[in-house]
Amino acid sequence: MARSGIVKAGQRDVSREVDELRRRLAGMSGDAVSETSVLPVPESMTPLFPRGGLSRGTVVASAGATTVPMAIIAETTRAGATVALVGLPRLNLAAAKDMGADLSRVAVVTEPGVDPLEVAGVLLDGIDLVVLGPELGNGRMRGPVTPSRARVLAGRARKQSSTLLVLGDWPGAAVRISSEVTDYRHVPARRSGYGRIGGFGVDVQVSASGARSSTGRFDLVTPGMGEKQDVLQLVAVDAQVQAPARPKLAVAN
Repeated sequence: MARSGIVKAGQRDVSREVDELRRRLAGMSGDAVSETSVLPVPESMTPLFPRGGLSRGTVVASAGATTVPMAIIAETTRAGATVALVGLPRLNLAAAKDMGADLSRVAVVTEPGVDPLEVAGVLLDGIDLVVLGPELGNGRMRGPVTPSRARVLAGRARKQSSTLLVLGDWPGAAVRISSEVTDYRHVPARRSGYGRIGGFGVDVQVSASGARSSTGRFDLVTPGMGEKQDVLQLVAVDAQVQAPARPKLAVAN
């Protein structure tokens, strides 16, 4: 199993180690991915996004179920891009690997310390996708982000052509993803009262600047539950995905 790089910000030389992680992963980016202006998302979700994925140089805010961010991490690394996780010690990397993530392309900063925004800003230089969570370490949570700090990181992402994916609210985010688990699918049990979860349904809404909100309903399907795949996969429920459309403007004569 490929292992991701892990740093705890309680160490005195955390800045040096974060910089080393950034340089190591920056040298791993695939040429095909680095030349694209959009980072990939799961194929079933592409109709929800105005450009079919996450635009480079932007900030995306994701609220609700972590299934969607994990699926994006999996798809992005599978395509050859690099990812850094900041302040997300509880994110299930095993589930991300089951979705097809290449963990050798993932750097993990579990305890970013008192200024996780600065750590995220450093990692935006040279890493394709930086995922920022709410934790500082030792059970502490970061507070709300001021619009001025948000603009600084948005400017850095734009300058470096990287993407910042924030779990939670973010002032001025270009794209907002909201997701909610709706129901569970179970593997048929041989005896009453026994069995295991074989997947679940997720409702997803994507709102982007200059476009109407788009919605979709997906099933997270495990291998052996009727789909021909060997990884966990988000599958669109028939006729439920609605592509975004730009609002029509009425012109006065």
